Amino acid sequence: MKHQPLFDKIPNFSTFLELLKKHFFTVPFLVIFNTLALLILGGLSLYAKLNNQGDGVERLFSDPFNFWFPYEGLFTGISEVLWCIPVAICAFTFGLLRQKDPRSRSAIFFFFSALLLGVFFLDDRFRMTLILSQLGISKKLIYLCYGSGVFLYGIKFWRYIKTTPYLPLIAAFLLFAISRFEDIIDTRSLGAHAMLEDGTKLLALLNLAMYFWHVCYQAIWRHLQQTEKPFDS
Repeated sequence: MKHQPLFDKIPNFSTFLELLKKHFFTVPFLVIFNTLALLILGGLSLYAKLNNQGDGVERLFSDPFNFWFPYEGLFTGISEVLWCIPVAICAFTFGLLRQKDPRSRSAIFFFFSALLLGVFFLDDRFRMTLILSQLGISKKLIYLCYGSGVFLYGIKFWRYIKTTPYLPLIAAFLLFAISRFEDIIDTRSLGAHAMLEDGTKLLALLNLAMYFWHVCYQAIWRHLQQTEKPFDS
């Protein structure tokens, strides 16, 4: 009897591999990001094993949970979810619109919106401003750079923004400004500090998420209508 490889004895194993390969290579960057993530996690595991640093790796995945105060960080978690919404839908809308015309005004607007909001999200989530301030860079200088970025964004896309219900967007940036100024001012009351810094940020993110949800929905709807027109005629 001829010897058969182990994998050949498993029914439909080759078919499963072909299906797996097809799905992974169909989605752009899926293989790259999975490979990169595996290399990083593998490198961390190897480092922890060789240097007996398992507790350090565990801290990277630990949840900030307080049994006695389960509501601790509730609004912070909600803010992080709200941060992700406009970044994700702007990136998705840009990816959809660029298939028809990569240089269209709408596609460019959503690209830079995702880029700007993504930078703000990374700064807020990973405390980049705080880290840079500890390295000796003034917070006022950092906020000036962010304010300049918002100003240039507004100048560049004001004509497009005027065609949308833009009041929530303006309100969001004003609330962000109040939140950042409160971070500079030393407030004695912890409750007042939390409301002026984190409360205003939560309201800003709510308005930001609702604005881009509506604007992206309208842009995708127009894109689908224009795509269907040749088939209707």
